[in-house]
Amino acid sequence: MTERKATAVLVVFVMLAGLLFSGFSRQSGIGNVYYAARMEIFDGVSFTRILAGHDTNGVERAYVVEADTVGSQIRPIVFSGEAGDKYVLDAMTATLEAQGWKVVAGVNGDLFSTDTACPRGLTIHDGIVQSSGYDPQFVIAFDGAGRAELAWTDMNYSLSTDIFVPQPDGTHLQTPFSANIGFVNVPHGGAKALHLYSRLYGASTKTSGENIEVVLDAGSADAAQLRMGQAVRATVSEVRYGGGNAPIGDTQLVLSTAADSATAQSLGMMAVGMPVDIHITDLSNGPVSRSVECIGTYTPVYDNGRWISTGSKADPRTLLGIKRDGSIMLYVLDGRQPGISGGIGLSDAASHMVELGCSVVVNLDGGGSSTIAVREPGIDSTAVMKNSPSDGSQRRVANGLFLAYRSGQSSGGRQLSAYPDSYLAMPGASVQISTYMSNGLYERSGYGALSGLDYRILEGGGSVDRSGLFTAGDSDGRTLIEISDGDASATAEIDVYSGVTISPSQNAVFADPGQSLDLGVTAAYGHAPIAHSDSLFAWECDEGVGRIDGNGLFTATERSGVSGEIRVSFGQSSVSIPVQVGAKISFIDMLDPATGTDHWARPYIEALAGKGIVNGIGDSMFGPDYPLTRAQFLAMLAKTVEGLDLNAAPPSGFQDVPVDEWHFRYVNWGHAAGIVNGMDATSFAPDAEISREQMAVMLDSFASKSGIYLPASATPAAFADSSMISSWAALAADRVVGAGIMNGMPDGGFEPQGSATRAQAAKVAFVLCAIRDAGQASQGVSVPPVEGAPQEDGAQGQDAPPGGAQGP
Repeated sequence: MTERKATAVLVVFVMLAGLLFSGFSRQSGIGNVYYAARMEIFDGVSFTRILAGHDTNGVERAYVVEADTVGSQIRPIVFSGEAGDKYVLDAMTATLEAQGWKVVAGVNGDLFSTDTACPRGLTIHDGIVQSSGYDPQFVIAFDGAGRAELAWTDMNYSLSTDIFVPQPDGTHLQTPFSANIGFVNVPHGGAKALHLYSRLYGASTKTSGENIEVVLDAGSADAAQLRMGQAVRATVSEVRYGGGNAPIGDTQLVLSTAADSATAQSLGMMAVGMPVDIHITDLSNGPVSRSVECIGTYTPVYDNGRWISTGSKADPRTLLGIKRDGSIMLYVLDGRQPGISGGIGLSDAASHMVELGCSVVVNLDGGGSSTIAVREPGIDSTAVMKNSPSDGSQRRVANGLFLAYRSGQSSGGRQLSAYPDSYLAMPGASVQISTYMSNGLYERSGYGALSGLDYRILEGGGSVDRSGLFTAGDSDGRTLIEISDGDASATAEIDVYSGVTISPSQNAVFADPGQSLDLGVTAAYGHAPIAHSDSLFAWECDEGVGRIDGNGLFTATERSGVSGEIRVSFGQSSVSIPVQVGAKISFIDMLDPATGTDHWARPYIEALAGKGIVNGIGDSMFGPDYPLTRAQFLAMLAKTVEGLDLNAAPPSGFQDVPVDEWHFRYVNWGHAAGIVNGMDATSFAPDAEISREQMAVMLDSFASKSGIYLPASATPAAFADSSMISSWAALAADRVVGAGIMNGMPDGGFEPQGSATRAQAAKVAFVLCAIRDAGQASQGVSVPPVEGAPQEDGAQGQDAPPGGAQGP
């Protein structure tokens, strides 16, 4: 590194091997890989972001660090703070940096007890046992050269000393004593084993209840460390009976067990001043005996062609792999976040790592614990989180595995790192390339993106200006761009694809007459976002609803109650957006005060209000459960008729419908059209509440006079109160119920003489319009319900929809 001149760093964004011209590679376990953005973050260390589409679980985002740790400046470091505490990855990184390490990357580590923060497996850092683990099994052990191996844990912890056994004559007999130590730096459990605690566990043993605890002093903090293959000689300084939570000094160790355990009596016979030897041995004399760093695994998954564990549940994943060349792989995949990353099964994740070159794969703690931190050259001063944990933030965990080097090393040289804001682009789209400077150790030099650089397209089409703004050409393919500043350079790759899918920014447009709305779309290549701009798409709309320009700016017609659609397309991909002019109108009383849920008729009411067919009662309220008058329902039906000229109808002659009343023209129209008759020859009773059977008659008459065929899409119900339906309304009720326009009430009745509500009127008017507008008159096809509305009125207010018609 010290001899390096101003070296050109290759920061390349590449698609993985096996790329098809269709734009993605197929990789085992993860599916279609749409991009894999790989860059060098230190000598012999790379970081790759992967976006893929799993066949079952959808979009997946994986983060992969590969590192050659054998004989390298980069060292594997197992972080383990106090054994009874938990830390987020950021805190671990900060601690290591404060200890003189420069962290390049790190991941969360072993499975742990959420109650005690104790890791499951053996943890060793710098050759010192941090914790035996509560259930030690397999580990990844790193030797002094940084070489990683999968190993089974076969550890033995033991003590030897002399104890003083009471004799019948009152004397004490000095007797040799030895015992196995069950756990190191692990909280007491139900096994009542003998535990050993060092200062690494915490300031005290944190025990409670009846215990025997023996405090040992090794003379110095270094001598009290529990090193692999070495014995610790310490002296008894205190024997504590009955209590717990013995303090642990820097030079001390504590033996602890429950008062009724098998070893309690012997511990109680230890004497102050007696020497005690602690032995730590790897019985297998394998990789663990040579380890400097060691981290437990949740479970080994794959070992040189042999599958050890499998699993298919889609979850976030953290795994550790050893590649065939001896380098290691840190692998994190996000999950439980639909649309961001779904997660994959254990077998799939391991299969992906095997395809990427791993011969050994082990599972670390996944789920909400899965976190990866990386120091990206030029932009990060230290390693920071790069993934999206499923909990929404970093979870506090027991330990982690890091890649770091000692600070203070020579950092000669300079290098560039290039970061496109998108790895994929549509033809004609723009991508900003930001370039940063770092030194020979990939440490950030200065702040902010560089300017005044030279850009040159080495391969592919398009153009790039002096600010680093790349504009894609018209053809699909890969573009390779070189960025240089004197003798330092970097490259960036951007793939151009036209086979995109389009998603509108909104699924429906509700606009006021004359209103302008700036619409947008998003584009994707498979599951991958792709750079685009609204101007790249073709925009058009039905003439009747308004006009739209080439950037998606829609201006609604001045007419209200008009509907149609907007169409957006690019190449073979297109999407339609329904448009309603006469904006959807909401009311503040659309929530059920008892349950806090939407009123069952909300979608019907809001849709009709947007078309100007229904109105509120003032103060932004609709009064859905208020009764409806005969005149109000007749006006509602009139407003469903486009272009209706109310002034053309002659006066009805009803004495209770004077010319100065708001409903004068509506009653004239209804009477002239044969839709309504009076209560008698001279009266209409416009302000009388409309009954449900009157509503049925008025609906039937309106459909007949308007040429709307009511399909028999439902079997007329035999209501519990059918005999109560007036003879003059029975046939009409059968027809509107058979067409699915009206329904019964929750109690099984029709309530023919019951007053119809405003909500029920909105529902029946909406369904009647749907039958008419869908052109189902002669086909007998049932009408689908409005989106978000109940398909059955049932317990919601069942015909809580339909109800009463203005009288005959």
